[in-house]
Amino acid sequence: MSPRHALLAQIGTDIVRFQEASVEFDSAVGQVLALGRAELTCLAQLHFGGPTPLSAVAKDADVERLELAGYVQREGSGSSRRLALTAHAREWIETLWGPVQADGLQLMSPLTDAELKVIARFLGEARKSQDRHAARVAKLLQEPGGTRAARRRGGLSAAALHRVRLFVEAHLARKINVGELARRAGLSVFYFTRAFRQSMSMTPHAYVQQRRVERARELLSHTTRSLGDIALEVGFSSQSHFTTVFRRVTGLTPAVLRRASLRTHD
Repeated sequence: MSPRHALLAQIGTDIVRFQEASVEFDSAVGQVLALGRAELTCLAQLHFGGPTPLSAVAKDADVERLELAGYVQREGSGSSRRLALTAHAREWIETLWGPVQADGLQLMSPLTDAELKVIARFLGEARKSQDRHAARVAKLLQEPGGTRAARRRGGLSAAALHRVRLFVEAHLARKINVGELARRAGLSVFYFTRAFRQSMSMTPHAYVQQRRVERARELLSHTTRSLGDIALEVGFSSQSHFTTVFRRVTGLTPAVLRRASLRTHD
């Protein structure tokens, strides 16, 4: 793998991990405030955009619940009626999100204006890309009823399976337990294991091992790193364990596959 490809792969991994950390942070905030994701989105909208017409409030947000909790209040009357944050909500926002904003400003303060413009342009294009893919994924809801019925028989939804796969790819270098995967799918371990097998025709453990072996094959074919280093990078506890699993999956040892790969490239 070239240094550029390695850097791009690292950036991709870091983006996935950043997204996961953001989701976990929002989940923790939601638990503290006893609010769902749509309600948190509404608070963020009001915080950054100010009082907002009720018709423009975040979709699916339970405004009545936010009012009862003392986080929002209605202002004005008739067609000019708007929703605004209460002082109580602003205090919570400063407590929960304030330190995050402060850290972000501290991280960016050493950067030049030119560097900040590059980041701003990248984030703008990345947001557009996310919007396009969100619309693409939303179309899955319009798939034929027969496909949805098949999933109801026990398989994972496309979205849940995608989250699980992303998590596996981002964490191959360390131990992955089925509980972590089940949480990504929003299921108990028991139901997740059964649903995953229905979708993938293998257990979660077998899938993780398969992905470790496939990543190892790439490294064996395109790098000169030692077998021990590769074993650790793809999440095996030792070179001997790596060799055992690799041979079981491919029918070859890592050393044999590397020699074959070198002959092919020659």
